[in-house]
Amino acid sequence: MSNSSDTTRKYGSYFFIAALAVLFALQWGPGSQGCDTRIQDAEVAATVNGKPISLQDFARSYAQQSDNFRRQGVPADMMKQFGIHKQVIDQLVNTELLSQAAEARGLTTSNEDLAKVLKDAPAFQKDGKFDKESYLNYVRQVENTTEILFEDKLRRQLAAQKLLDLVESSVTVSDEEVKAKYLKDGDVAKVTFVRFTPTMFAEKVGTPKPADIDAWAKTNEAAIAAHYEKNKFTYFQQEKVKAAQILIKIPADATDAQKAELKTRIENVRKDIVDNKKGFAELAKAVSEDLETKEKGGDLGFVERLQLPGAFADMLFALKPGEVTTPVETPMGWFIGTVSEKKAPEQRPLDAVRKEIAGQLFVKEKAKSLAQAEADKALAAVKAGKKLGELFPAEKTEGSNPFAFAAETKPEAKETGEFSSSSESIPQLGTDAALKKTIFDMKAAGTIEQVLTVGDALVVAVVDERKSPSDADFEAKKAELKIEAVKGKQFEVREGFLKSLKQGGSVVTNDSAIDKVVGES
Repeated sequence: MSNSSDTTRKYGSYFFIAALAVLFALQWGPGSQGCDTRIQDAEVAATVNGKPISLQDFARSYAQQSDNFRRQGVPADMMKQFGIHKQVIDQLVNTELLSQAAEARGLTTSNEDLAKVLKDAPAFQKDGKFDKESYLNYVRQVENTTEILFEDKLRRQLAAQKLLDLVESSVTVSDEEVKAKYLKDGDVAKVTFVRFTPTMFAEKVGTPKPADIDAWAKTNEAAIAAHYEKNKFTYFQQEKVKAAQILIKIPADATDAQKAELKTRIENVRKDIVDNKKGFAELAKAVSEDLETKEKGGDLGFVERLQLPGAFADMLFALKPGEVTTPVETPMGWFIGTVSEKKAPEQRPLDAVRKEIAGQLFVKEKAKSLAQAEADKALAAVKAGKKLGELFPAEKTEGSNPFAFAAETKPEAKETGEFSSSSESIPQLGTDAALKKTIFDMKAAGTIEQVLTVGDALVVAVVDERKSPSDADFEAKKAELKIEAVKGKQFEVREGFLKSLKQGGSVVTNDSAIDKVVGES
């Protein structure tokens, strides 16, 4: 059985011959990244064993990949998060490594092979025939080079493809290997499930009475102590100071003269406080430009170091009570500050947080009881013939972003899709080994007879589909499975070959230049 995610991994990450991809899928036009005259030929995206990959080549390939993802609905602002630029530079680096390896092994491209590639490229055809004018326009306007240089580049990349073909041709797969993989991947299931978590029911518990918490705590001391030890870091209090501040903002477009004037202004404010003994709070109300603290005399209350701009925090936390910092420049503007009280860092002891922990665990226990009751009720309804999708329909928001993720706030029916017993995890349910065993112990579709525990969640699940491997099914699919197995092994061999080329060579990427192109896209 084939696995769609495996197929995506194998073919989606294949290093491609960049120039050939361009030839067979040209999408360039006025205004495209491939025609951007701001990118100079002298700029490089990377060097491979001393040979440069031009920034222009990277920009062209990146624009094409980005267009493909945009057409699939991926937001432009997520391209970098998905690492599209890294995939593109990796593909170009791999192509260059293979080209150099082909040259070292004496592999070349004949005039006949080169001519065939050029004549067969749809981008260079007109009325079904090779069109020299289209070809020359591409070389000069898109590649911004000469025929000789372009064809030399293409010869190298075709030789690289020839080397790949030789690497792949060494791959063989026996019938025994194919069957072993079939038995592993052919054991599949598809599940609909609903999760019931304590957090979904916490609000229904309400605010517990102090007497109830105290009573609960008396019989659950061990649980409170264990929670404290496990989460001890959350009860550590960082150093704090009770501080006040005055801010004079620096406009983004301020000239050097204006910046100097503002610096003098903040220095004079500090002089009034330190030398002329004017009140800090009084001056903060009069001159500070921080709207949140101005009317409070600059009062920040007790703050931790990380709550303030770095340079200002360093100076403020070094003060003794009553002292005033010298002016500190930050991206926001000029600050001065004062400290009236300091609290040293400390680990809050168990006795100080016992009631706090007891309250949290009490609510969690009650919420889990409510979750258990709902899960039991749901399982009974499913056993009586109800469908999980009808009992707990998933909320659909029109126009919602499919790439946005949010915590579950109520029980909703979800589907895993098809997965095999060889999968490392169950889609949307994680890597719980006991859960996977329960699912695959079922020999046919049906309701799992008990409420399952997965992490903090209680799960009600129905196996919608259950398929087990068979000799007859294997024989029917043997030829197809062997092709897939060969492709999978070829992928592994290719990746290993490329890894050895990288380890034996030198690859340096120009991250700042790449970021410039990505930022302009």
